[in-house]
Amino acid sequence: MKEKFLKILPYSGYVLFVSLGLLVFFVAAFLVVVVRTKEEQKVLMPYVIGKNYIEVHNELQRLQLKVRLESERIPEKTDGIILSQSIDAGKEVEAGSKLYLTVNIGFDRVTIPDVKGQDLKRAKAILEKVLSGEVYVPLQIGGITYVPAVGDEPADTIIDQIPAPGKETHSGEKIYLLVTEASTDKKSNQSLKENSDETKLVGIPVPFAVDYLQRKKIPYAIKETTKPEFRDSHGLVSSYELKPTGAEIGAYAIKPSASLVHDYEFLEYEIDDDDVYSAKVSYTKPGEAVEIEKEILTSQTLKEDEILRLVIHRSTDTKVTLVGKETGVAKVWKLKGTY
Repeated sequence: MKEKFLKILPYSGYVLFVSLGLLVFFVAAFLVVVVRTKEEQKVLMPYVIGKNYIEVHNELQRLQLKVRLESERIPEKTDGIILSQSIDAGKEVEAGSKLYLTVNIGFDRVTIPDVKGQDLKRAKAILEKVLSGEVYVPLQIGGITYVPAVGDEPADTIIDQIPAPGKETHSGEKIYLLVTEASTDKKSNQSLKENSDETKLVGIPVPFAVDYLQRKKIPYAIKETTKPEFRDSHGLVSSYELKPTGAEIGAYAIKPSASLVHDYEFLEYEIDDDDVYSAKVSYTKPGEAVEIEKEILTSQTLKEDEILRLVIHRSTDTKVTLVGKETGVAKVWKLKGTY
């Protein structure tokens, strides 16, 4: 028995030595991880006063700061700029710390009114006096797009608007109107000029330009997207050229953020098969059961590997369906409403 014990003893020493070595290794590794993690949790607070909150939002998210917004109204200062920050710039803080920012509300808060179905004169009067709290403020018209009337649509009438009715926004946001052409005897010299000059499509919402081209039965392609100089140009036409094969449109676009949702959706699809394609948008108005459908691409010949681009404005849950004449449904997009 004693001999067996003496034989085992050297091996047990080795086991004990290895065990202690492993223990020391894991303890050291654990301490390294703890120290590194602790170091990684420290972030340096940037100086954000005077900057627009939209511009610094992503950076603050990257630093894992929990941002809490407070508002103050100083009309003479730019809407959306940061007036104060609760953590001094240059201070080292733990990731996950709460940061309180005071953001300026330079504009009056308003709810976008519904002017669809109104004649243009009446719509302008409505937009001149929009209720904000206990006072009336004007909304600025960003542009008026005239299109030929279809079916029983009355002339000189608003058939669509961007932003959509019901959006909670500020009085600085521009509103764009899609209007059926007035009868010849009622057209002013200005409207005649707008209707005869197709370059007037530049600077209007891409969906309105598409509606115009659809009614004129002009094939189109959205060829490129460009980052705009100003954020409120997002979703507008940046360039327009009419060629023998159809219209080529450029569009201003900002890459969407996970937290800052835009009203416009930019869709891309690589065509699988040569075919004649059509696309439609379908949605249901809030509180209504009837589904509305609108064709945004009509019988256009597209080649395999060609990139199709579509721009959608959405104010409610929206579905976009692309269909090939011979090949059937090619793609379906389901988009969530923004407000």
